[in-house]
Amino acid sequence: MSDFDIGVMLHNADKFADDNKYIESAEIYSKITNLDNNCTAAWYGLGISRAKLGGIDESIRAFEQAHRINPDYGSTNANLAFLLEKRDPERAVNFARMAIESIGENVELLRIANLIEDEEINLFDYSHKYVDEKQEEIITLPSKTIPEENIQEEKIEVDEVDFVNSKTARSSRANKMMEKGDHAAAVNEWKELLKKDSSDISSWKGLADALSKAGYIERANQCLQRVKELTEIEKDSKEIDENEEMENLISAAKEVKEKIDLLEENTSRDVNESIEWYNKGLVLLSENNPSESLNCFDKALEDSPEEEIELRVRAHNGKGHALYQLDKFADSIQEYHSAIVLDPASVTGRTLYNMGSSYASIELYADAVKCFEQAKNRGLGKEDQRLCQTQISRCKLLIKEQKKLS
Repeated sequence: MSDFDIGVMLHNADKFADDNKYIESAEIYSKITNLDNNCTAAWYGLGISRAKLGGIDESIRAFEQAHRINPDYGSTNANLAFLLEKRDPERAVNFARMAIESIGENVELLRIANLIEDEEINLFDYSHKYVDEKQEEIITLPSKTIPEENIQEEKIEVDEVDFVNSKTARSSRANKMMEKGDHAAAVNEWKELLKKDSSDISSWKGLADALSKAGYIERANQCLQRVKELTEIEKDSKEIDENEEMENLISAAKEVKEKIDLLEENTSRDVNESIEWYNKGLVLLSENNPSESLNCFDKALEDSPEEEIELRVRAHNGKGHALYQLDKFADSIQEYHSAIVLDPASVTGRTLYNMGSSYASIELYADAVKCFEQAKNRGLGKEDQRLCQTQISRCKLLIKEQKKLS
């Protein structure tokens, strides 16, 4: 049977797979492997189809054959890593690491490869140097005993198999087929790409090259003619766009100057108003009036320009303090987090302490410990550092109690 006939069979099998008819696709892929035991595309397709049908052992065997023929193909190695994670962890690690080298970093692959730990995925991991704050902040102390009730951990399930069929993956697969001399399989991959985007010049070039090396010179020339036509269309379109852009630039220049003048005037006014609202919020907060201070901090954020990062950070921290005093602990955490995201380098020990107090108040003791630990090294005085250590010890005891009850 010729390479072209095998290419037709691969096309038919892929079509069944795309229509979720995995019994039919598996049957055709299996026939191809009997005709050509070194057809990577067939073994890979068989692995996918068997997995979809629940035949995990058969799927693993098919992917292993695909790996034997082409050990550098990232998608094959990734699927083997996922499938073998519980059955053969040591081999899963090796396949995950090979997959990362080919298709780049992926959180699940990094985890399987033992290159990251769960503890390393930490939302509040600030390891950079502490930067002193220009203005004193309020340090919020817990106003009541931290509850000792148990909390339930939510488990996130991850799909066992991840199949990669993007443009990048298919292009890579086609090029690998060409390198191994499997021109018919490469033709099939390029055709699949052109089904999704018939105007993609690189796919037409790839198809022309594969057809030429497979011996279909006339068809290859037709593809090259299509490349020429698309290139001309792209060139003409670019010239039209450039002419229109030049015309628009002339009229836009005048509008830009007018807008800049107006923006500078409005920005100056907005910043001054935002500072007034922020200062008023601080005064109300010191007078134990968190509800009114919250409104002031909202006003400060509403009027403050996006580029005024320092002012916006302070306003978010102010909202966090006010919400804590109102016993809205989850909302206060969100505000502290918003401040940290805006400028991670400016995070202070006081902010982290307050965030830790909020976490502890909603029984998220592990997160509270992380905040208190990091707060100690960020400019706190000795008394506040001692307070942090007390809270750390307290939360760790509560974590142990939670584990006993779970």
